[in-house]
Order: sequence, then C-alpha cells, then structure tokens
Amino acid sequence: MSVSCRRLVQPQNSSKLILIPRSSMLWPISALGFMLSTLPSILATNSTTNGTSSENLTADLIMSMGNNTLFNRWRPTSHFIAPAGWMNDPCGMMYDPNTDTYHVHYQWHPYHVNWGNISWGHATSKDLITWTDVGGWEGNGAQSLVTGPNGSYNHLGIFSGTAQPVNLTGGQDGTIIAFYTSVQHLPTSWAIHYIPGTESQSIAISKDGGNTWEQYEGNPILSDPPEGWNITGWRDPFVDPWPAMDNVLGQTEPHYYAVLGSGIKGVGPRIPFYSAPARNLTDWTFLGALWEPADNTSLGATVETGTYGFNFEVSNFFSLEDEDGNLHYYVMMGTEGGNTTLHPRAQWGLWNEGIVSRRANGSAQFTPVAGGAIDSGLLYAVTSFNDTKNNRRVQWGWAPEDSNNFGINQQGYQGAFALPREMYVKKTTGIINADGNLTTLGNNRLIEHSDGTYTAYTLGARPVPEVVQGIRNGTIQKNYASGTINSSSISGEGSSHIEISATFSNFTGPAGVTIAASPGGEEYTTISFDPDTFLVSVNRTYSSTIYQFSNYTVVGYFYPYTLEKSGKKEDVEMHVYLDGSLLEVYVNDRFWLTTRVYPSRTDSTGYGVYVADGASVQVSNVAVWTGLANVFPERPLNSSSQLVFDTPEETDNYIWWAGN
Repeated sequence: MSVSCRRLVQPQNSSKLILIPRSSMLWPISALGFMLSTLPSILATNSTTNGTSSENLTADLIMSMGNNTLFNRWRPTSHFIAPAGWMNDPCGMMYDPNTDTYHVHYQWHPYHVNWGNISWGHATSKDLITWTDVGGWEGNGAQSLVTGPNGSYNHLGIFSGTAQPVNLTGGQDGTIIAFYTSVQHLPTSWAIHYIPGTESQSIAISKDGGNTWEQYEGNPILSDPPEGWNITGWRDPFVDPWPAMDNVLGQTEPHYYAVLGSGIKGVGPRIPFYSAPARNLTDWTFLGALWEPADNTSLGATVETGTYGFNFEVSNFFSLEDEDGNLHYYVMMGTEGGNTTLHPRAQWGLWNEGIVSRRANGSAQFTPVAGGAIDSGLLYAVTSFNDTKNNRRVQWGWAPEDSNNFGINQQGYQGAFALPREMYVKKTTGIINADGNLTTLGNNRLIEHSDGTYTAYTLGARPVPEVVQGIRNGTIQKNYASGTINSSSISGEGSSHIEISATFSNFTGPAGVTIAASPGGEEYTTISFDPDTFLVSVNRTYSSTIYQFSNYTVVGYFYPYTLEKSGKKEDVEMHVYLDGSLLEVYVNDRFWLTTRVYPSRTDSTGYGVYVADGASVQVSNVAVWTGLANVFPERPLNSSSQLVFDTPEETDNYIWWAGN
C-alpha cells in the first residue's frame, strides 16, 4: 500500500523542508511510534516550543472567560450543526424531487445554550455533503417552524416530526408538509403526571420549497392520545407512505402511516400506529399499538439488546429489502428511564427487527425477533427518511454534549448530528456457533441450516459513502504498513478533525486505536475491542485534564461472527471519526458508538495503535485522513450569536425551561 501524503515535513534538528512524495514507501507503525508508557518523558518541551502553552486550558481559566470565547475550540465542522445555540432532535428530513433538494430541520433554541421554547431550524443540500442555512446563519434567521401566541395549541413548543414533499391530498405540486408535535403545557416527562392536552399533532405547510411556512388552519389534526391510555408521552410523528404496509393490511387505496413515541404509566412503553388515506392526510385513524412490552424489560440480554425503559420517543417503523429481495421490518425508538448500569444515561436509542402480521382488527402486529443499540454511546433521537433519489433509507441522530454543562456559555452552543448513516439489511452466511454466544433474541435474526451453519440477518448502517468522500476532500491521507503489534504506539500527529480506519485480527487481548494524544502523554483517548468480553470501549479517563467534563468509559456490545470456512473470528474493521469534541466509532457496519472528548490542550492530536499490556493484535489496512472538510462553507467559522437569559415571565418563573 502506498503513502498518499502531500504535506511538508520538517525533520528534527534540520532547517530543510522535505517533501514526502506519493510513492511505494510504507510508514511502519512501530517505526513511527512513541510508547504510551513513556509519553510523559518524550517531547516534554514541545508545548512551549510550539507556542501552545498559552492555548492550553484549565477549569479556572474557562470559568474566567466570556460568552462564546471557546466557540471554535471543540466545534465540529464536518458534521451537521446549528449556527449557534442549543440544538437537539433531527426533524423534517426529506428529499424533494421537485427541486432536487435535501431538507433537514432540527430542534433549536437560538440565543441560548440550553433547551427551551423549542422551534425548528432548517438547512438544505444538493448532495447531503455541504449545507446552506435557509434564511441565513445569523441570529435566528434559520428558524422555520416557530411557536404560536400565548395560549395557543403550540405556544410552548414545536416538538419533533417528519416532512413529505406532497400536499394534503398526496399530490406533488411543490408543496411540502411537516408533521410535528404541538405543545401547550410544560413541563412534560414520563416520570411526572401528564397534564391532559399537553401534546397534540399538527401540520405546517410550505408552498415555496421550504423558505416560508404557515400553520394548517385545521390544527391540531390529532388532539387526543388513544382512548383509555394513561400516557407517559405522545409525540414525534413519523409519517411515510408505505406500499408494503398497504399490502399487509389489505388496503384498497394508497395510505400513509404514522407512529409516535408513547407509553402507559405503570404498564410499559408503546408505539401507537395510525393510518390515513393518501388523498386526505388530515384524516388519521388509530390502529393500535405495534406491540406491548412491559416497563423496563429487554428483548434479550440487556448488554446486547438494551432496555425498553418506561417511555418511547422518536419512534420509526419501516421495511428494508435484503439482497435476495425479501422484506425485513424494523422499528427504531428512543427509550427513557431504563436500566443504566451498563449505559449510564437516562436515554438509549434502540432498534428491533420483527415479524409483521395483520391483527384481527385490521391493524399490524409487530413481534420482535432481534434488536440492539442503534448507538451504544450518547446518540439519541435517531430517526430516518426514505431517500427516494437513491432508493435507500438514511438515518440521522442527535449527539448531545457530554460536558456536564461546564463551560457551555464559553462554548456558546450545544449539540450536533452524527454523520448521516445509510441503513441496509446485513446478511452473513456460513456462521458457526463455536462458543455458544450466537444468541437468539439478540443482535441477529438467525436461520439454522442442516449442516449446522447459520445465516445471520441484522441491521447494517454505514456513513453515507458520498458524504465520507466529500468530507475527505482536501485532507492529507496516510497509509501504514501491516504487521503484528504487541505494544501501544503513537504513529503520527493529526488534528482534531480526523478519520482513521484499521482492520484488526488475531486478538490476544484488548486492542484498537489511540486518538487525541498529547506529545507528553497528559491526554489521550483509547478505543478498543476486548475479545473476551465482546465489548468495544472508549476509555476517556485521560481524554482531558479538565475533570469537570465527563470521563467515564463508554462501552457497547459487539460479537464477531465465527466463520465456518476458516474456523476463525471475522476481522474487526474499525472506522473512527473525530470532529472537534464529537467522536464516532463504527465497527463492521453493525456496531456504532458516539461520544464526546474535550482535550484541554491544542496539541492533543496524536494517533496510533493501542494494545493492552501483555496482548498482541494483527493490524492491516490502516489509513488516516487529516483535516476533514467543513460542511457549512457559506458560514463563517465563528457563527456565534449573542446569548440571552429569558425573564421569569417568559418561562413561567423557570418552570417551563431554565432560561439560559
């Protein structure tokens, strides 16, 4: 494998600059490495020599700084992000064939760093790579759907939803309609009493390609949750046309289908299911719940499939076709309040595959047969849309900060989206259950064959390929030689906007990659797979010397298949994206983990191979791309806005939201 390197390198103790050409030369990992165990004594003076000591942060220094002074310090640039302020769930994602345009909306609280008075922001793209703020990036110019006057059905929030490039009768004439949850009472939470009338479902309409919006005069189109449900919540309409469901339910005309996130107090979380004829998208009929899980239960082992918790949010229901043309039915949902021993967050994004049949009452019955975490880290509110331009389903998810609210005024914003991920049915044949850990009601839907082998079907997802190519544009790429590694090393200096891919095999203990390492070893983050526990871990113990930021180790379950042909475990292919504080880990297209790191030093940019003490691993196909592209090129890098604090009158004495 040849090196692709186009940057000037200045050797130590030399005044000459040497251009490393593209050639057959390989960079051996071991030759380039500094041992992690000796990092504190190596290049100890670099931070002073390079003039970065004044740029290194401490907690006291951060607390002394003003609003927005750290706006660009940990800010993602190759991911979708609001111009400034608070952002959360992705909403209204769609492709509009009338204008050949992708639309993404997001929950937004401009001028603030915390949730409140939630509206939608809006950006568009021609390619899913670079984005333009609709209405401009300054101030609140990118707002699309906003709250109504005091006392109205939506005066306290425009919660999450979806959009379709059709009018109310299902025709395509340039109209776009957005389905969303309108909020009239706050606070709301699965853990407190639900005030009747808190949430309803409404429609907003654009007749100019999404530039301006008006509320449907018949709002709300759904005013009440299912009769007899003592609900924990009722929100986030996911609406799609679905010919396959028309066939399941025996519809005589095309219908649209909707699911919401909900739950019944003291009983369990629920996904209520609705339908409407395409000719009248204001006429919705409740069909029942898709299935009836009990409170805080799991499909299988919690480590593998997560827990359903007590309430669902941002639910999805869709089908994907496998390589043989067979349909597989999936749900995705955000779960609230579940078991947090393994996953120390109150929210968890899950997926389930299920068998779908028609109930006696004409509704759909969903029976889960496999499932897992849609992301083992902090990614939440994961939702999807049908990319009709490319005949694929694409998911987006919200990556909140993990800063414990430390330094948020200085940062001036919170939240971003993970890379958009293309979902598909991942089929693997010729698997054997060599160690007894290939389980039913786990991550895989298993088909056993007469020869003792299995075929596994699971939900696959990978970053959208053209987006990956797009953010690599202009990067510096390096490729490294293969070999057996038995000690950790730092292989090179990158940046805080970097992609690393590597293939690992023949593990004798935990191994993976190191990122965001400082020259003196004060800061570093390791990402590893443990072949004994089947856990992928992101160890953040030394990610930052500022201990106010979260530094616990984030873990998730990944079970490599054993292949009958070789009798060995499959290789572990790891793709890592670090973009400012935002860190994404992908393994074999069927494991995903998103988290955050906040190094205190600007020189914490080293990367390399990590191997636990006493272990070894075979490493191959190592590639690094440094300097990932900016996906909002029309914005200035500093798009910060003035921060304000709401008055008691605006927040009902801070009962509705915190105000900052």
